[in-house]
Amino acid sequence: MAGVTTKPIKGVGAAARPEPYRLTVDLCARMIAAGAFHDKEPMFLWRGQLVEKMTKGPRRNNALTDLNAILLRAVPEGWHVRPEQPVVLTDDTMPEPDFTVVRGRSRDYADRYVTANDVAPVVEVSDSSLAVDSGVVLEDYAREAIPVYWIVNIPGQTIDVYTQPTGRREAGPPYYAERRCYRKDEDVPLTLDGCEVGRVPVREVLT
Repeated sequence: MAGVTTKPIKGVGAAARPEPYRLTVDLCARMIAAGAFHDKEPMFLWRGQLVEKMTKGPRRNNALTDLNAILLRAVPEGWHVRPEQPVVLTDDTMPEPDFTVVRGRSRDYADRYVTANDVAPVVEVSDSSLAVDSGVVLEDYAREAIPVYWIVNIPGQTIDVYTQPTGRREAGPPYYAERRCYRKDEDVPLTLDGCEVGRVPVREVLT
């Protein structure tokens, strides 16, 4: 009709595509409470979507077992080790790192989730997941200022330690300003709140 301007209807047309529904930490907690899925299912919340965990291979299982024993010996009173437990980064992202070293006692978190402010090192043991753990996972940890991020790099046979996170940036992705790769003849310093409390021999993790 002459003189009439029309606007396209949102969601209609050749270029339209459905958008995934954005989940939140709170919504996921309510879904678990309602029995939609149980908390032992192999998935976690990442950027508003449920992501299935990768299957663990033999080399990764061995590294997980050995590192767990070392961390339990090394972490002092006032901190504790949490294997594969959720950490809330944002309202729609709650990964389950292979290990976190968390301030206080486990009972301190009986009624709430661990957040980025509660952790010192976050550790991912990476084999087939290396590209993801050193890419988008690293960016999200740096964005939320996780102070120390370890990648147990099974293909490279190193433990890669990232420090000095940029936090949120207006331009460009977040990152860690410092990276140090420890090889099999070296020990990785375990630091909590900037203080070294022990050392982790790389050869005892990567056999």
